[in-house]
Amino acid sequence: MYGQEGYFNLSIDNDFFFVNDIYYTSGIFLQYGKEVKKTSSDSLRHYDLWELGQEIYTPSDRYSENTADYDYPYGGWAYLKYSRQKELSPNKQFEVGLQFGFTGDWSLGRWFQNTYHREVLGLGENAWVDQVPDAVHVNLFAGYFHQIELAEQIHFQGHIYGRLGTQRTDIGARLGLNLGLAKALGLAANTGYFTTPGQAFYFGIDSAYIAHDYMITGSLFNEEAPFTSELVPFSLVVETGFALQGEKWKFLFLYKNRSPDNTLQPKKSHHLMTLSLSRFFD
Repeated sequence: MYGQEGYFNLSIDNDFFFVNDIYYTSGIFLQYGKEVKKTSSDSLRHYDLWELGQEIYTPSDRYSENTADYDYPYGGWAYLKYSRQKELSPNKQFEVGLQFGFTGDWSLGRWFQNTYHREVLGLGENAWVDQVPDAVHVNLFAGYFHQIELAEQIHFQGHIYGRLGTQRTDIGARLGLNLGLAKALGLAANTGYFTTPGQAFYFGIDSAYIAHDYMITGSLFNEEAPFTSELVPFSLVVETGFALQGEKWKFLFLYKNRSPDNTLQPKKSHHLMTLSLSRFFD
């Protein structure tokens, strides 16, 4: 159960695998985690995690320059995140952290998406008309993690979380079953927490109440956003996937089925895939 001293992780979210390029269409995340050396009197572990991330949001009619055709605002969100995680017991963990980042062209979302479409896919550039404004954001967040062994190689995993900030404010729970020797999802998204080699399957849901989402409704403090939509406050994501883990690496595939984020979207769900690769080191 005891993890390596540190790890590096690359995760990619994308809906292009389902021949889509809409709504929350892509995300790329680089994470570095390291166990903090504990004192001789403290048997519980502590971790510092750093993450650099970018998310991109796109309407379904991505070539139109008329916002009347849009069902989602264009938007980019890039951030640096730090969290401190503390083990309360071998099956419980608590975290607290801070996100600092940028939206609008400051996030480089338009540049990354159009460069990728033009140079790699050979597609035309997306319109990016009336995207969410350039702004600086800060989010505070906290989470509690708990796993319970229900039977041999069957574990329940729970994550209760909350965020408070200018970019997003929400509260939610991620609940699921892990089947197998390995752990598909690390506690607190901490890939280095579990290092048992093997394979695992995961089935779960991520449900949340969203009080504010800048990527849809704009700022709480002004009306500078040129195009917004009405937020759907309750979200549900159904997740299923598998993981393969070795002594020094881990591969995770996760399929996600997301409910609509705003009232302009069709009521049908949105499909995403997450691919994640981790490398552990001493």
